[in-house]
Amino acid sequence: MQKKAVIGSVAAVAVLAGAGTWYAVDRSVEEQTTERGTCGGATWELSAEAEDGGTEVSAELQSAGPGETWDVELTRGDSTLLTGTRTTDEDGEIDVDAHASGNPGDATYAVTFTPAEGEPCSATLGS
Repeated sequence: MQKKAVIGSVAAVAVLAGAGTWYAVDRSVEEQTTERGTCGGATWELSAEAEDGGTEVSAELQSAGPGETWDVELTRGDSTLLTGTRTTDEDGEIDVDAHASGNPGDATYAVTFTPAEGEPCSATLGS
């Protein structure tokens, strides 16, 4: 009889541990999300991460070289989080960050990088 109780207890602990792991993995997916892609000669990355009771939204562009001028617009749904002109650094990169309300999975985030000459490079993250 004691063997059955021990086996039952071990099985219950295994089920609870598995459920806890599933919850932790599921929560981490909701707390940070990232998309990557390419357009033209550039690569981009857009991410949203839970931070300070809201969401930190980050966008990065890796272009052909330093000194290029790009217009940048970062949005959450219909709200503009950041807009302006940025110049690529010595590594040909532009990095922008903005803070938004809500959780990363609550909205659609988008960034558009538009070069002085050429086609815009757009990325979307979320639902």
